[in-house]
Parts: sequence; structure tokens; C-alpha cells
Amino acid sequence: MHVMILGDGAVGKSSILKQYHNNKFTNQHIKTLGVDFIQTQYKKGEQSFDVKIWDTAGQERFKTITYQFYRQANGMIIAFDITNLESFENVKTWMNSIYKHADPSIAKVLVGNKIDLEEQRVVTKAEATKIAQEHGMDYFETSARDNINIQELLQYIMDKVYDNLYSKGTNENEEVDHGKTSIQINKRTQAQKSGAGSNNGGLGEECKC
Repeated sequence: MHVMILGDGAVGKSSILKQYHNNKFTNQHIKTLGVDFIQTQYKKGEQSFDVKIWDTAGQERFKTITYQFYRQANGMIIAFDITNLESFENVKTWMNSIYKHADPSIAKVLVGNKIDLEEQRVVTKAEATKIAQEHGMDYFETSARDNINIQELLQYIMDKVYDNLYSKGTNENEEVDHGKTSIQINKRTQAQKSGAGSNNGGLGEECKC
């Protein structure tokens, strides 16, 4: 399985994945350059699947690089910052890029991050839910800082990917097998996350965007 997390720079994409992967958060912001990833496992019954979650740069100059990964993706997380109206308005731009470059039936979910900054909120939950429904998505609100809804978000998108692949009759010969699926784009690994078998491939301690 391949999942991408998209969105403007500084909305918290890397922080979401870092919190999911090793329960860490930092206020320091360092931009992702190109595409990084973490590796984890998804289990369904007796089956086990390797999952790559790609963390993408939100800056315009990296979009051409990011587009190259769209066709390989099985799931998309589109993230914005609830305290940044521009990042929410740009959700439509990110959705258009998905429609242009990815499988039209790809699993996807919208996430509003930084709910720990509720007093600075400029995007209402109703507004975000509306745009999510317009694009056939569910909507989550998260706090990477306080670890709110992070595990639930990632579990949700992996469940959606699994359901999508099997509804297609498991003809995704790269992504689905009856045993353990493994798709390698990079061999870098670190210590496993307890209970989840995660590996950190590209999200080093320095990447927080």
C-alpha cells in the first residue's frame, strides 16, 4: 500500500506522521524537501501489508516531483491548518491535482490540523465538512502536538485503501497479495515501532513541516 499526505507547507504534514510513527512533536519547523516517507504495517485478519506513507513538500517548486508519485498511490490524506485560511482554500487546488494525476477512485480523506490552537481557528468544522463531502471524503480534525486523532486518521485511510483494493478484485498486482505485500522504493529503515512494525525511511528528526 502507498499513501500520500498532501497540503500546503507548514500545515503539519510531517508532524502528523512523526506523531503517528514515534509519538514525537516539536515546535521547530523545517521544510520537507521533495518526498520523504515512513514505513509501517497494516494487518487485516491473517494478512499483513507493508505500507509506505509519503510525506510531500507543499512548496510549488517541488510539485513536479510530487506528481510523479501520484499514480503509485492508493490513498491520499489532504491536510490543511485550521488557523490558516489560505491552506484551506488551497484544498481545491490539491484536489484538482489528485483528479489530474491520480487514480480517480483513490481512497482519500480531508484533515484539519492544529486543533490545539482552537482560539486561532479561522476555518469552521462545518466549512471543512462541506468541502470534504463535495469531494466524496470524510473529514477529521487532528492535533499533531497533542496527539489527537492521529492514530485514528491513519487507521481510517489504511482501512479505506484496503477496501478499495479488494473491491477491485485484487487486480492491483503490485499492492495486493494473499500473504504479505512489500513495495520498496527505498531500503532505509530504523527500529520498529512497538506493536505496529513501523520503520522510518525518510522522516528524520529534522523534518517537521
